[in-house]
Amino acid sequence: MEQQHAVDVVFDQMIGSSPPMRALKSRLLRFAATHAPVLIQGETGAGKEVTAYSLHRCSARAAGPFVPVNCGAVPRELIEAELFGSLPGGYTGARRRDGLLVRADGGTLFLDEIGDLPTSAQVVLLRVLETGLVCPVGGDTPRRVDLRVLCATHRDLPAMVVEGRFREDLYHRLAALIVHVPPLRDRREDLPALARALIGVAIERFTPAVWPKLTAHAWPGNVRELRNVLIRALAEAGGQPVRPRHIRFDASSGVPGERPEVIQPLQVHLTAYVQNALRRYGGNVRATARALEVSPTTIYRYIAMDDP
Repeated sequence: MEQQHAVDVVFDQMIGSSPPMRALKSRLLRFAATHAPVLIQGETGAGKEVTAYSLHRCSARAAGPFVPVNCGAVPRELIEAELFGSLPGGYTGARRRDGLLVRADGGTLFLDEIGDLPTSAQVVLLRVLETGLVCPVGGDTPRRVDLRVLCATHRDLPAMVVEGRFREDLYHRLAALIVHVPPLRDRREDLPALARALIGVAIERFTPAVWPKLTAHAWPGNVRELRNVLIRALAEAGGQPVRPRHIRFDASSGVPGERPEVIQPLQVHLTAYVQNALRRYGGNVRATARALEVSPTTIYRYIAMDDP
């Protein structure tokens, strides 16, 4: 019991108990026992940084720092100084500063969007991983660091290796262990728990009728898109109960993310939702109809659809 509680605390930011999420958490627990680099794959907005932080928290380095950096957000001309540090004279306007690798000493460095790392910085990072020594830009005295590197990307790194845009030797260093964060469309049963985690008690304002619409959506933007849709719906409702008409998706969000999706007909989702509601109300058709804001005739129609 105590061990399970400890696991729940470590993964408290990884919301969901669907089979894909349970498999991911189990994999992270196994990988936490090693010091090898981990490559975290997943679509934009799926929760790769939360996954990295959770892996850090359940590792032997949990007491050390967790230092995240988005490689695509740092200007290319400054990325080496940001990662490895700098000394005056290293480049125009350079000053003495520790890089992120030094700040992560004793802990974990998380390199998000590693596919955006320039080739020149890839060479230096590989040398650090091989030697454990960091030399600041403009310096010639290396400093030893002890850290674990986690990285993430939504790109196809093996394809980038073939195209010559990512070093093969660095890829094999970083991809010693690989985890995949499932997209939201592959774990739709986690939607209610995620929604509550994102907007708290405000979720009580969402009527039961909105859930079929949320469940049927492809969610190409994943958890990040879900947050925006929920906040927008609350604003549209203006303090009133949130109904299906308040749920608005971006025009571009009808297209799935980086990989194709097998889309089930909307009728399948609606039928399953009505059946769940019926079970919740003990098979009472009228109570179910009131909760879903439809007529009892509609409920009977869905019951007939589900009959084998």
